[in-house]
Order: sequence, then structure tokens, then C-alpha cells
Amino acid sequence: MIIRIVNEPFSSNAYLLCRESDSKCIIIDPGLDEVLVDQKIIELKLKPIAIISTHGHFDHVGGVSFFHDKYSIPFYLHIEDLKLYKSSNFYLKLSKINRFIKIIEPEFLMIGKSQKLNIDKFSLEIYNYPGHTKGSCIIKHENNIFTGDIVFKKGLYLNKLPQENAAVLKKSIIEIMNAFDLASNCYPGHGNEAVLNEIKLTNQDLINFISN
Repeated sequence: MIIRIVNEPFSSNAYLLCRESDSKCIIIDPGLDEVLVDQKIIELKLKPIAIISTHGHFDHVGGVSFFHDKYSIPFYLHIEDLKLYKSSNFYLKLSKINRFIKIIEPEFLMIGKSQKLNIDKFSLEIYNYPGHTKGSCIIKHENNIFTGDIVFKKGLYLNKLPQENAAVLKKSIIEIMNAFDLASNCYPGHGNEAVLNEIKLTNQDLINFISN
């Protein structure tokens, strides 16, 4: 079971990847609305066992320390985004957001292009696809992929953000469309989920971007 919680002020998606047999869950991309996310955890009587962020932008890591401290669970992040994550408060200030994020050290730094993670009984595959950030990752669980800010149902996320590289992002998106099963369920960092093939065929902004 996958539960989406929309965080403000950037409408970023936090996800709870849940196992119904024992209510354990992995928190993916806790944003700046940690209380809202935690309310859902409490409501459903879930048991968080880990936190994973697809990348290091503050709207995807803002709630990490809250869940890390409350539930005593480890935090996973790709090593290429560690510096970006640690600069979260600087970028919050630049964005004129009156918020301070407690920065913790990730217990697990993911490295390289791909690796497998076994967290409790969750079998995950992590793939680094840079462009949005150097450490941007896709998290694969069964036929579900969490794409962060790389691939969306509609539109693109090109805003000259820290570490963004449009040429590298284009290469990554083309690779993704060829590497993953097009029947995969895609859960993006913003907006609604969709089947990957639907995105490939109907996201006109993405089509234009990779065609030019």
C-alpha cells in the first residue's frame, strides 16, 4: 500500500510505503509538513522503520530529523546530495521561508549508479539519475517507482535550482524511459501518480524536452 501526503508550501509529495501484514512503513521524501505526515502515520497505526529521500532539496528532506528522532529510525540519502541536504537552511533563507531544519547525519549514504536495499522485509532498488540534482534517485519497489523531481505526470521541474543540469536531466529521462517497465506505477515528487507509459505518451512538456 502506498499513501501520498501533499506538503506545503511547495505541494511536494511525501509517501508512506506500507506493508499491510504488520503495518511497517518506509517514509519517502518527508517534506516541510512533518506534522501532517505524522498524523497519517498515527491515524493508520503505522510503524515507521526508515526514511529515504529521493534527493536533497529542502522540500523533500524537511521532516527527516522529526521522524528520525521520534521513531529512532535511519535516514538514507545518496552521497552526491549530502552537501545539498546540509545546505537546506541556506536555501530556505534564500527562498524567504521562515523555517529552520535540524540537520542530521544520514546513517546510510547510497553510492554509485544502482544498488539494492533490503530494509526489514522491503526489497528496494535505488538508481541514481542526475540532472535535477547530482544525487537524484529513483526508488523502485515491485512495480512502483518513486521518481522524485525527475519525471512527472505533467510538466517538468526546471527552475535553475542548485545542482540542476538540463542536459544531464534530459539524458537521465531518456534512460529511464528505456530502462523501466512502461507499465510501472510512477509516484513523482509533485503532482499525481501515473503509469510510466502514460507519461511517455502524454506529457507534452517532457516529450518536447527530450526531443529537442
